[in-house]
Amino acid sequence: MAGKIEWIAVRKFKPYPIGAVGFIGNDAVAVVSFFADADANQDGTVSKGEWLGSKIMFKLDGKAVAEVAMQGRVDPDIIMRDPTFPQMAAKMFVNFATGLVAQGVYQAYFARGVALVGNGVASRITSSMVKQLAIRKGFETAVKSAFVAATKK
Repeated sequence: MAGKIEWIAVRKFKPYPIGAVGFIGNDAVAVVSFFADADANQDGTVSKGEWLGSKIMFKLDGKAVAEVAMQGRVDPDIIMRDPTFPQMAAKMFVNFATGLVAQGVYQAYFARGVALVGNGVASRITSSMVKQLAIRKGFETAVKSAFVAATKK
């Protein structure tokens, strides 16, 4: 039977916590962030600029939780309770960073060529600009989804 979860707040250069690590007994079982992934300055709100910045180039899914874990790995209260937490935090960071690397490889090597091919295919299929846009974006999405699926294997 699972016990009650006890939480230890994680702080980072601010008077308020950025997240928490949950423990059952002496085992870390959960890491939560009090801020959204897109909240760059961690003020509690995602401004239009932050939202746009988080959508333009890379998806930042998991950034906030990885940040809490990485800060928690140097917190003496957490390490004394679960000495294996630094390894778990490192794994969480590597998983987040791996996704960023895959996105970077796609943007650097594939995105421009896929967009050019999509433009060519769309212009041959139809003369309507709206239909061309829909075809091109659909083609780009399908190729990016296939790339992401191939990199997760």
